[in-house]
Amino acid sequence: MRENGRFNQRYSLLCRDFLRAHPIAASAYALIKQRLAQRFPDDVDFYYDIKDPVFDIIMEGANEWAKLIGWSEPPAD
Repeated sequence: MRENGRFNQRYSLLCRDFLRAHPIAASAYALIKQRLAQRFPDDVDFYYDIKDPVFDIIMEGANEWAKLIGWSEPPAD
């Protein structure tokens, strides 16, 4: 559950919308996650040590995209 107006709400919604609008980025991110899980099935710390910086790069692109198109959070359900 996410609280309306909090950073983690915007973050997750922006990520969702960006990856939906950019299927190549979504596929690349999925492939990275799959390969990391295969390579390091018993080392969750190493998995996140690599995945998190990759995701940070994706979110840099998402934030730029949001500015470019005037993205805003959808109304709360």
